[in-house]
Amino acid sequence: MPHPLFDADIGGRALRVVATDRGDGDVHPLNMSPRALAARQSAATPTCQAWSMADQVHGVEVLDADEHDHWAPTLGTADVVVTRAPGAPVAVWAADCAPLVLAADDGTLVAAHAGWCGLAAGVVDAAVSAATLEGGTVVAAALGPVIHPCCYEFGSDDLDRIEGAVEARTSGGRLALDVPATISLLLARRGIALDVTGRCTGCDERWFSHRVRAEPARHAVVAWWDVIS
Repeated sequence: MPHPLFDADIGGRALRVVATDRGDGDVHPLNMSPRALAARQSAATPTCQAWSMADQVHGVEVLDADEHDHWAPTLGTADVVVTRAPGAPVAVWAADCAPLVLAADDGTLVAAHAGWCGLAAGVVDAAVSAATLEGGTVVAAALGPVIHPCCYEFGSDDLDRIEGAVEARTSGGRLALDVPATISLLLARRGIALDVTGRCTGCDERWFSHRVRAEPARHAVVAWWDVIS
């Protein structure tokens, strides 16, 4: 079953954020039939609806899931998915990239996919802007399982492309990008603190890793609102 990442009561709503792992199976929307994917989603999060996901391309485009009234493996091309509908889950699939969830006090919920190219393009700012577009304030931020600097050797030229990049060292002493620290810094610049950070996908084999184990499968971080009765 998925790992609970973060729960909070916000404005009469209960925020739920979970992370699937390899025990829940591959949830990459392009790796299986829509029927098989729907079955895997239902088994992983039986209390909520089908997930709203996007075809992620390491960019900054925003997709409003509430504008789509049909289920499909992906609703469009984007790296930020937003909803304001109670019970409607938004999800990000990953295997080292950062799956970020932001929740605002007006009921806006955002899931963002932040690979290093997305970080360089400004996806964290795009996610914050989407979460606050209707005037709300971000009051919860959760980062799912993501590669940590111990496993993420990184070139100096690419580090220079990322505004606010936090340099670190791998477990072998080589130059690395600290993705969780970078995201924490970028959020802090917008007055937002991370509430939780997931484990390293390179070190912890409960999750898939493209960089360390060259795995094609993907886990997901899924977030939704429950109405408090």
